[in-house]
Amino acid sequence: MNYLPAASRLYDVAIITVNYNSSDYTINCVHEIIKQTATDINYNIVVVDNNSETNEFDKLSVLTEHDNVTLVRSHINLGFAGGNMFGLQFSRASYYFFLNNDCLLLNDCLTVLYDFCEKNTDVGMCSPQLYKSAGQPEPCFDYFPTLSSRIFGTGIFKITHGKNYFPRKKIPQQPVVVEVLSGSQLFVRANVFDDLGGFDTNLFLYCEEEDLAIRINRAGYKTYIVPQAHNQHAGGGSTQRSYEIRREFFISYLYLYRKHYGFIKTQIIKLLLFIRQIKKVFKDPACGKLAFFIISGAHMKHSLRHRQKSRQLS
Repeated sequence: MNYLPAASRLYDVAIITVNYNSSDYTINCVHEIIKQTATDINYNIVVVDNNSETNEFDKLSVLTEHDNVTLVRSHINLGFAGGNMFGLQFSRASYYFFLNNDCLLLNDCLTVLYDFCEKNTDVGMCSPQLYKSAGQPEPCFDYFPTLSSRIFGTGIFKITHGKNYFPRKKIPQQPVVVEVLSGSQLFVRANVFDDLGGFDTNLFLYCEEEDLAIRINRAGYKTYIVPQAHNQHAGGGSTQRSYEIRREFFISYLYLYRKHYGFIKTQIIKLLLFIRQIKKVFKDPACGKLAFFIISGAHMKHSLRHRQKSRQLS
């Protein structure tokens, strides 16, 4: 069976979703995209299997029945950033929609977000409003992880942002400019994304959205929540919170700080994170190990990305 794209024509939107041993989520996600999306928008879906077990990958063959679905498989687990960047090689589009496989579109998000970006040229990235499984909307954006907010709390943004401050727990009724979007649903203008080099593939699991949002902002573009588009995110569909996964977060977080905030602020944030973990050690002994891992630097050389093994594919 040939899983490569049959043609390289230009689409309005390319939806990229990454599967890792969670194929039932992926199949439901793809079916819901097709169900909810209007037929007059030109889109394709690229499903990237990130070196899942063979039985999990085999389940995905049902998706090749759809002409607008491309299924590709990596020989190695590339993580979130690498998996999505791999998927982009199989589609050309004006916009990329990086969608977690444990998401279910609740309406025609593609058309809503595409039309919004076409009418507003300052948009570099946007996303739908997230909803819980019970139907209630939930906060789905954050602020840049500045040192001042880590010391004084996010309340500091009321002062620093002035009239542009929008409370994180408030659900917008109209499109609103925010700073960091949920990484589960990133609708990005392709030429901006490409010019910035895409996702930083040094990041294996965490902080990809913060890194991208910072770079988009510095390039002069804005990031929006568009509440007319509705999406549901189950969360944790393919990632279990083991000690090593918790450690991976701090590897990514300190990498982000070194990259964007410099040496001095990185040393301060290391100390703050160390103290925070030490305070939790009596409730969770693993926090002691995490604390000393953080203060030692949580270097990228310890990332899970360096432990992935290639799988010989038939």
